[in-house]
Order: sequence, then structure tokens, then C-alpha cells
Amino acid sequence: MFGGALGPARHAAAQGAAPAAGAAADSTAADSSNLEAPLKVGRVRVEGNVSSDSMRVLRTFELARGQMYSDESVRRGIRKLFALGVFEDISTDRDEHDGVVDIVIHVRERPRIGRFAFQGNHRKTTEDLQKKLFIRVGEAYSPTALHTQVDSLLQFYRDDGFSQVAIDAAADSAMSDHRVMVRFKIQEGEKVKITRIVLAGVSAVSEQKLRKVLKTKPHGFFGGGDVKEEKFEEDRQKLETYYHDHGYRDARVLGHELKPGDTSRHLTYGITVDEGRRYVFGTVSWNGAQVVPPSELGRLWREKTGSEFDASAIERAQGEAYALYAERGYLYLNVEPRQGTRDSLVDIAFTVTEGQPSTVRLVNIVGNHGTREKVIRRQITIHEGERFRRSALVRTQGDVFRLGIFSDVQMDFAPAESTDVDINVKVTEKQVGTASAGAGYTSESGLTGFLELGHNNVLGNAQALSLHLERGGRTSNYFLSFTEPWFHDTPTLLGFSAFNSSIDRDFYKEKKVGASGQIGRPLPHPDYSHLSLGYRIETVTYQQLVAGDTTVTPVQNAITLKDTHPGEARLTSVASLTFTRNSTNNPFYPTQGTRLTVADEFTGGLFGGSVNFHKHRIDARAYLPSVLRRLTTMVRARVGLLGEYANERLEHVPAYERFRLGGGSTIDPLRGYDDYMIVPDKFDRIVMERRHLRSLVDPLADSVTTYPVRVRYPGGRYLTAYTLEQQFTVVNPLHAVIFFDAGNTWDLGREVQPFRLKTSAGVGFRIEIPLLGNIGFDYGYGFNRDDRAKWVGHFLLGNVNN
Repeated sequence: MFGGALGPARHAAAQGAAPAAGAAADSTAADSSNLEAPLKVGRVRVEGNVSSDSMRVLRTFELARGQMYSDESVRRGIRKLFALGVFEDISTDRDEHDGVVDIVIHVRERPRIGRFAFQGNHRKTTEDLQKKLFIRVGEAYSPTALHTQVDSLLQFYRDDGFSQVAIDAAADSAMSDHRVMVRFKIQEGEKVKITRIVLAGVSAVSEQKLRKVLKTKPHGFFGGGDVKEEKFEEDRQKLETYYHDHGYRDARVLGHELKPGDTSRHLTYGITVDEGRRYVFGTVSWNGAQVVPPSELGRLWREKTGSEFDASAIERAQGEAYALYAERGYLYLNVEPRQGTRDSLVDIAFTVTEGQPSTVRLVNIVGNHGTREKVIRRQITIHEGERFRRSALVRTQGDVFRLGIFSDVQMDFAPAESTDVDINVKVTEKQVGTASAGAGYTSESGLTGFLELGHNNVLGNAQALSLHLERGGRTSNYFLSFTEPWFHDTPTLLGFSAFNSSIDRDFYKEKKVGASGQIGRPLPHPDYSHLSLGYRIETVTYQQLVAGDTTVTPVQNAITLKDTHPGEARLTSVASLTFTRNSTNNPFYPTQGTRLTVADEFTGGLFGGSVNFHKHRIDARAYLPSVLRRLTTMVRARVGLLGEYANERLEHVPAYERFRLGGGSTIDPLRGYDDYMIVPDKFDRIVMERRHLRSLVDPLADSVTTYPVRVRYPGGRYLTAYTLEQQFTVVNPLHAVIFFDAGNTWDLGREVQPFRLKTSAGVGFRIEIPLLGNIGFDYGYGFNRDDRAKWVGHFLLGNVNN
């Protein structure tokens, strides 16, 4: 028995050490005693704690009054107390009496950190070093944590080029109140740069090509030369990958070292390579395939027998084989390429283990907080209970992204029961509501103030609502529109708009009041296509500009307002047919895919009104990989044609309906030129205008003043324009473009010269700002401008892709 017969027994443990032999003997005796008479815990108390709360110690120890006593419970409690990290020694005493065991927990606390001191830091301030500390004043001192802190400070120095830095840290117990001062002694050394790279063992491959592969670059005018260990490992991988992709299957990097350079601050980076022999491809076979015929798998291999060994070609064929099986629903399979060598030949044998096909069990949608689930689910082309198809997964991601209300859409799948899978659609919503107000200036409208409200996800239904109010000295513009993409939960698009606008042009004032409607449906073929019918009715009123008794002359009237009576409201009735196809992978910044729009308008004729003509536009663009990495090439072509019905004269078509190029945000943009600046040459002319002014000397007398005025009306019947852009991300969400534009307009078919174009080039920026939407600025140089101003800037608001 314990207690009075043998005196108090003691359990002691040091951090990381096993219990003493005596404790083990006591444990054995206790276990034997407990078998005879189980004991309960009596009083439990803590001694030796200074800053640690006794209640916290007892809660962590977890052996409380009334519980059954065992040595294992005591040892477990000691381990949990050590895990707190605040004690450097813990032991227990126990005293058995009257069928219970009293326990005393003796603790010796670690000293607390009182402050930090830095010595030898000349290139880094104490404030900078303190910001890199993750251990704090008041925490319990731990040698392990201090060692990790030293490693962090070393990395901080090395990232800034101090590769020879050394740091020693120790705790100084000179402080009172059981606190220590942690002192960091630093030897910074020289700040060094790699100025030379030496490749040893290289003979079969150009050293110049290998240096381009390396992540580490020698110090030069544009930087480089940083000494970073993680780059050295990446260099090894890149070098070996390059060799393996260019015939040298067995090549490997034996090691690297840093040597002193020509000065104490310069280093030479040496890499030793074992190239091995050069290999070529031999035979290629596919084994074990049944679901996909071996002949179809064989077409995945594009290399010829005798061609240079290329490890990336093996990985590409392996990945395409997985994709081919995934399209048939086989996800649980293995495609193992095995290589066999015959002298310099490498035979590839792909072994396929097919497994069972996978069915979609559930389609889960997460991340939609403001968007209704049905809006996303109706874009999903892979459904529950169907066989898994990889193409359907990719198509779903694109269709959800093209809604334009998500900043990110991720698709993945997770194992379900048996071989089935669950599809997870993870969306990240973006701010689609816009509200902006301000002032702007254009060459056409002058100075204006505007208020614009819009939302592309009204009530979470992907409905679009837009309100635009604009007023200035020369213009007023009021516009309201609403679009329902899924009318009555069917893929039927309905849209309505109403507008009232007025603008003072060069020689007349133009006022439009009207409304429009649109209905559309997707087409089964071709894919990604949509067809819509529209109707617009409006009244257009012209008034000649009068300033006092100053009026436009008959010459101007003949150019701009033929057969138009001032103040007469002209009714325009327009029916339209629009075909669109959009396979791009992003609604705002695509990197691949195409966009095609074919729009036909029929004004007057069978649809009534006082204006009769038909207009046709084709706008096509393609997004392709650029010759430079991380850049996207956008190629765009636009064509326009305006014609008359039988027995109608095209001279009656209003000036505002004809084609005029220029500007950045107009209906027919051509950057580097003012808005609507480019018209047929015969209309872009200087006329001598006569204005009748009352004489200041004799108010009853008239005088005639003649002066030159540039006339750019009424525009052309034919249009063609081309754009080439290099698009890239500067830093998300800022994007940039480098552009080249070319285009022109002509009045008659015989005048069309498709290679006689007005050209421009420049740069631009795009950014998406919450509440403001997409905004941009383009700065273009017009090569064919005949005025002194060659450069012109264009502000863009809303859909900056035009």
C-alpha cells in the first residue's frame, strides 16, 4: 500500500524525457494496488506557478476530484501541461489516505521574454528586424521557437542578397522578475550578387540556351543576381527537364556551388551537369485498352520513329489519353508509360488499366450568395444520373462564366459511392451593380454631366437593368433598358428599351425619341450561337442651328439635310435580325475563342415610316495565343453595307444612319481619330461658308462674311475596319493593350479601295472597379490625320470591348 506505510510517493518528468525508474516501479505497484482497491482522486493543487493561472493548469491536467486515479492519467496530464509550452519542469506528489489520493502538481515555469536586443545590424534597421519577429515580449521563452526565429531572420537577409549572414541568438537572464532578454548577434557580411554563371560538363547543348532556361540570372542592368536557395532547386529541375525534352534521357544535375567572384561582393554560380548519351524514339505500343480502340490511342502519338527523345511528348500523350477516357466517363484508370532502351533507342509501351465508368451522382453549387441557384443550374450541361463527360464539364464552366456575373468559376469532381462522382461548381460573385456620376468631354458632345445606374443581376435572376441620364450644353441623353435572359424559365431572351436624346451637330440639331424590343433564342447549330429579332420605332426631328440672325447656308443644308424640312418629325420604323456566336472563355478579357455578330436592319419599306433603307454589319474577332508568353492576340474585322430598296434613292438616308469611323467608344470606333472623323473623301472637305451678320455700324445693313469650315457629313455607304491587339495582364485587375487600327468608309461601290485605309496605333488600359464597372483609356496616334493633333485619348466606360 501507498501513503502512511511508505510515505508520499512522487512522479516527476522532464520535457521530452521518460519517467524515472522509480516512477515506473511505483506505477507497477500502484496498478497492483488499484486492482485490489481502486482509489479516487481527492484534492488536486498546484505549486510553483508564478504567472500561470492555477485553474488553467488544473483544467489542462484533466484529473479532478472524484475521478478514478491511475498512474497513466497522471502521466497523460503531465504531457498535456508540457504541451502548453510554458513549463520547463513538471512533477507530481501524491498522498493516499482514507481511500483517496491527493495530488500536488509541482511546476517550474519557463522565464518570460522581457525584451529583444539586436547587435551588429548595420544594413537592416532594428525596426525592420522587429517586424520579422513572430515571438513576442511576454511569451514563455522556448529554445526551439528561438531557433526557428533565427532561421526566419536569416532568410530575410538572404532574400535581400546577404548570403553570408550569420546570426547567433541567446537568452540573457540578467533581467529580474523571472524574465530574460533575447539577444541577436548578427554578422551581416557583404551584400553579394551573382555576376557569372558557369556550366560544367556541358558539350552537347548550347550554353546560351541553357542559361535562358535558368531561373537564376546574372546581375545586370535590369537586375538579377539574387542568391536564393529555392531558385537553385528550380534551376536543377529546369535544366534536367530541358535535357530530357531534347534527347538526353539520362541527364542530371550533379550539384551546384557558389564561388567567390572578381570582387568580395561578386559570386560565381557553378552548376555541374552529367549529360549522358543522346536517345531517339523507337517503337510505341498501347496495351490493355478495350473501351478506346488502340488505333485511336495510337493517333495521340505524334512523334516518328527515329525522332529525338522528348519526355514532354510522353507526358502529352499520357494526358491526352486520360482526357480521351474522361470523355467516355472513365476516371478511375491508369495509363503507365514504360520505357525500354535498345542502345540509343527508347521504346515506349503504354499500359492501360481501365476500371469502371463513372456516373454523376450530385451536382453541387457553392459560392452563390446573391445569385439564385437556378440561374447557374440552367447553364449546366452535365446532369445528375448521366455518364461523366469531360467536355460537358469544360462547357459548363464556360457557360457559367459567360453570364458575366462571376469573377471566377471552378469545376471539379470528388469520389462518391463506388465509381460515381459528385460535381462541384464553385463560383465567386463579383460586384455587378454600377453607379457612377460625373462629367465628361467629347468632340461631338462637348462638356456633359451624367448619372448612370446599372445592374446585371437584378434580384439574383441575371436580369439586366440600365439607366443613363446625361445633360450638357450641346447634348441630352436619357436611356432606360431591361433584359430578361430566361423568360418564363425558358431560354427565351426578352429586352425592352426607351430613349430620348438630343444633340447639336455641326450645322443642325437632332432629336430622337423612341423605344425598342427584342426577342431571341439559342440555336442548336452551330454551337454557342443565338438568333434574335428586334424592332425599333423612333421619331427624329431636325432643326437648323440659328445664332441671332446667323443661319446655315443652302450649301450646308444641301450637304447635311437633303429633303429634310426643319422641325419636321420623321418616323423611323426598323426591324432587325441579329445572329451572334460567342465561344470566348471570358466575357471581358478572353484569352481564346471567337465572337461573331451579323446584324441586318430593314428600315421602312413593309414596316412603314418615312425613311427607307437597309443596313448590314459583320463584326468578327478571334482570340489567339500570342508569339509572346502571357499575351493574347486579338484579331478583329468589321464590314458594313448600306443599301436602298427598289425605286428608292439612297440620298434620302439621314446622315446619322451612314457609316462614320473614329473615336474609342462610338458605334464604329477607330482610335487615334476624333469621334466620327473618318468619312468618304469627297465629303471630308472644306467649304467656304457665308454667314449673314448685322453690321455694328448700321444695324439695318447686311454684311457677308466668308470663312472656311470643315464638313464631315453625311458619311459612307460602305465600311471596313481591322484591329490587331496584344492584350495582357499588368497586375490583376489592371489589363493593358497594344493596338493597331485601320479602316475607311466609301460612298459608292466603285469607290471602295479595301487597302486604302486610315491607320493608327497606340496603347490602352482596362480595369474593373466595383460600382463603376469596366473603365478604360486608349491613347492612339492617327497616321493619316491632316491636322496638327496626331495623338488623341479616348475614355471608355462600360463594355470596353465595344
